[in-house]
Amino acid sequence: MDHRERYDLATDLDPFHRIRVDTLAMADAAERDLTAPVEGCPGWTTADLVWHVLEVQFFWATVVGERLREPDGYTEPPRPGTRELVPALREGVEHLLDVLRAADPAEPVFTWASRQDAGWVVRHQVQEAAVHRWDAERAAGREAPLDAAAATDGVEEFLRYSTPFRVEGATPMGGSLLLEATDTGYRWLVREDAEGAAHWRRLDPTEPVTATTSAEAALTAPASDLLLYLYRRRAAKQLAPLGDEAVAERFALRNPTG
Repeated sequence: MDHRERYDLATDLDPFHRIRVDTLAMADAAERDLTAPVEGCPGWTTADLVWHVLEVQFFWATVVGERLREPDGYTEPPRPGTRELVPALREGVEHLLDVLRAADPAEPVFTWASRQDAGWVVRHQVQEAAVHRWDAERAAGREAPLDAAAATDGVEEFLRYSTPFRVEGATPMGGSLLLEATDTGYRWLVREDAEGAAHWRRLDPTEPVTATTSAEAALTAPASDLLLYLYRRRAAKQLAPLGDEAVAERFALRNPTG
């Protein structure tokens, strides 16, 4: 069984390779200047970003390693000193990967999503590492796109688990939205019902645009930009939207980014 089937991924990728590569690249970028502000996380320095990822990876390693069904017994580790942060991140990701590789993806564990198993943790940690790598590299004054396969899977994972209901106070979408990844060919159509629940489906690559697949707004961009848009690192207007740009803006704001 390959990774795609084993971890219910939308694309062919090695999730462990991506978690490792992106976390280590984040560490490399961060050590340039730990005092640099992080645009995607207002109020944070790069040191805060490193600590966040370090603690998040420790949390999920504990949840999966100890097969926790509830996080009540979890104790947050002490934050390392500034000089120890980056070495701790490099060491911590190897521990996370050892734990995740050893776990059956169907093993029941706590998650905040509707899917409650170790496989979800593996899948979600790919985009956690990817997006925060981008944060760290941007803070260091450079920018590189996310891996296309990982970003494509990240978009679909985000749609499945992070968009069911609007966050408190968010405005209804007011129309449907088509997301199209120009580099991988994946397309998703998103609509919102009267109760505020979002519904999406992946369109077949050969499916023509018809009355049932058309949308009030469309974002057509590389998968990296689409995932960064969902995590509010890219504004809808930066992706050359078609149709009603406000629909795309409202969709981004209705979703949590944690």
